[in-house]
Amino acid sequence: MATLRISFIFSIVLLLFHSTKSTTPPQKKFKPPICDKRQYCGTPELGLLFNFPFQLREENQISNNQSDRCVYPGFEVVCKNKQPLITLSNGKEYVIKNISYESQRIWMDDPNDCPPRRFLQNIDLNDDSLFQRDRLYHSTHYENVTFLNCTKNAKEPMFDHLPNNIPCLSNDNYLIMYALQSLLGNLWSPSCHEIGSAKVPVKDKSGQPMVIMEGLYSNLMLRWNTPLCGCKAPQYCGFASDRGLDVTCYGYFDNMPGVNPPSPKHENIYFFEVVWGVTGILLLMGVTLSLCKDRQQNHIQQTQTIIIIEPSDREPSWFVFGLDHSRIEQYPKIQLVESGQLPKSIDNVCSICLGEYKPMETLRSIPQCNHHFHADCIDVWLKMNATCPLCRNLPE
Repeated sequence: MATLRISFIFSIVLLLFHSTKSTTPPQKKFKPPICDKRQYCGTPELGLLFNFPFQLREENQISNNQSDRCVYPGFEVVCKNKQPLITLSNGKEYVIKNISYESQRIWMDDPNDCPPRRFLQNIDLNDDSLFQRDRLYHSTHYENVTFLNCTKNAKEPMFDHLPNNIPCLSNDNYLIMYALQSLLGNLWSPSCHEIGSAKVPVKDKSGQPMVIMEGLYSNLMLRWNTPLCGCKAPQYCGFASDRGLDVTCYGYFDNMPGVNPPSPKHENIYFFEVVWGVTGILLLMGVTLSLCKDRQQNHIQQTQTIIIIEPSDREPSWFVFGLDHSRIEQYPKIQLVESGQLPKSIDNVCSICLGEYKPMETLRSIPQCNHHFHADCIDVWLKMNATCPLCRNLPE
């Protein structure tokens, strides 16, 4: 009983705590602005979709009539000549080819569709740049490649041994070619001069021209760690408040008119409140049922005690069960005649099996009440119960 009382008190305290938490006036939550989530640059069927932290605007457009809480600083994208361009910390513009919001990675290329150009430019990013190389997803193999500017009127034999030139960097007057630094000493020509060198990511160290060419024309992949969203569809990322740079994940209906969304960072708190509340109710129900059961058992014990100590000369009637065979055989039997005619005092239906009496069947009656039944039916009944099936009278 002491345990039940403690459980009962604990349940009451738990419910009061939950009620207090639930009735506390909620603080005003930040409502995310309605941002255009269908921002395309170029043909929508082929273009990219720009969501937070990115924001797209046209080339000569100062503002796109959206809230400043729709874009994270440094993620502004300009749509120029149907190409989405972003400026990195080195001041260079790159066209965005693909974006993975879940893994927070971005694939970029040269605006003039010449990927090898970036190896001739300064693509080093500052340490404080929002976009950095992802070593986990970049190739672990690199080749030291030297770029050469060779005049086209040169006919030295060395050009027959050099790999293919880079068409997007060449013109009518010169060819831009590349060679491995390990082979450069054997291929030197006065008609060519070195214009740069870089480490080109390759899939293997075979040194084959096609392997190097694939590395030169691969897209530049970077990742951003700030802001750190990691939202999974159908959730989307956004600022957590109307000031500061903290971000969080929202659901689709969070910015619908008239909807005041809960703070996603505290959804687990509301979850635990509901769990605690349901647990308290279940505990209260369990304690109540236990108390009722104990009271019922106490009542039964008291009743049994009274019955046991009450003096009686004979066994109570409710302890009488069926009759033995010799006692049953003392009850009179009659056999119906062939005509099937019954005395007026006998019904034509057996109250046990509900079947009509037929000629030559044997009936048995109970003397105390003179009720008749099929002998087979009443014999089975009397073996289990001494009372008459109709009037429930006990034998004398």
